Amino acid sequence: MNVLFIHENDWIKKIIYEPHHLSEIFSMKGHNVFAIDCQEPDSSHLGKNLKTQIINNYNKVYDNASITLIHPPSLVIKGLNRLTNFLTCKNVIRDTVERNHIDIIFLYGVATNGLQALSVANEFKIPIVFRELDISHEFVEIPFLKQITKIIEKKILSNVTKVYSCTPGLQRYSFQMGTQKENSEYFPLGINTNIFKPMNKDEKLAESLGIKSNDKVIIFVGTLYSFSGLEYLISNFSKIKSKIPEIKFLIVGGGPDYYKIKNLISNQNLQKSIILINFVSQKILSSYIALADLCLNSFETTTVTNEIIPIKILEYMACQKPVLSTPLKGTKELLPSKDYGIIYSELSDFHQAITDLLTNTDELFELSKKGHTYSRENHDWAILSSRLIAKFEKLISK
Repeated sequence: MNVLFIHENDWIKKIIYEPHHLSEIFSMKGHNVFAIDCQEPDSSHLGKNLKTQIINNYNKVYDNASITLIHPPSLVIKGLNRLTNFLTCKNVIRDTVERNHIDIIFLYGVATNGLQALSVANEFKIPIVFRELDISHEFVEIPFLKQITKIIEKKILSNVTKVYSCTPGLQRYSFQMGTQKENSEYFPLGINTNIFKPMNKDEKLAESLGIKSNDKVIIFVGTLYSFSGLEYLISNFSKIKSKIPEIKFLIVGGGPDYYKIKNLISNQNLQKSIILINFVSQKILSSYIALADLCLNSFETTTVTNEIIPIKILEYMACQKPVLSTPLKGTKELLPSKDYGIIYSELSDFHQAITDLLTNTDELFELSKKGHTYSRENHDWAILSSRLIAKFEKLISK
């Protein structure tokens, strides 16, 4: 099977996402895999990026994987990289499909390259599958661009061969946007259980971060968006510390609000209690999670977050850690109770919930066991990737 993945993030510079895992797993299962992305701004390589770049034998997650990564020509200048990619990518997609006899397109892009991928799939009469991980247009802040993105998103959702939604809520949203029920399926998020797994605490890592053996550690992992809830937690951190003086809050991640969070920690003189680390390699992320007594998903409830299940929750569980989360509708629908290894609390009550959980080691232990069992049985890429390949082969044979 010859598979083309299309994404609108930079596969080299950005953090590891689901398509990195799936594309590389597909290649290790004997399939020919190609990926087209959109490069991040980088003014130091302007001339180089004006031509299509092809990187053979590429991998980012699995040492034995080998895919062909393709960068369409673009002006890698902030504000112009996506626009020029939008204008050039269709020819690159068409050439890739024709030259490599692509059997199926797996689409993760919307505004940057979604319509182009759809057009080429129709031209060559091959199936195109869209992976629905969120409500794409809600991430766009400029109103008229948000509206344009919504129009594009609707066209994609109503015209692709199949839509695989990562939560039932997103599946219902796709119906509202025009997806026919027979063309839609819920397909769960996956995790690499060889990376995310139970580990002993790394004492040297803990020492390097200023974490002592008697400290109680809470952790938040992931991109720092305005809806992450971290501003609220940091502003109310004294309420937790007054009851648990040995508390340490480890935040691992970068993104749009990184410096805002960093300044807030500094302004409140919490540098010794709140440890902010930028993105780390996914291959070593479990070492940081292993330091935690309790893992957090503190997302505020917004149109962006309410229908999703943040992948961090499943990664925490795979590491055999208990989880405290805000009650996002999409998450609660899939993980309805503590029998799944998760406790829910409104963000306004997080300080009390954290205090209660950290003083109840028996409950933390039970939560961690249940979450670990659930995540391995339902979200292991080793199992899910084989199911997805079978679905793709069925689509191709029609």
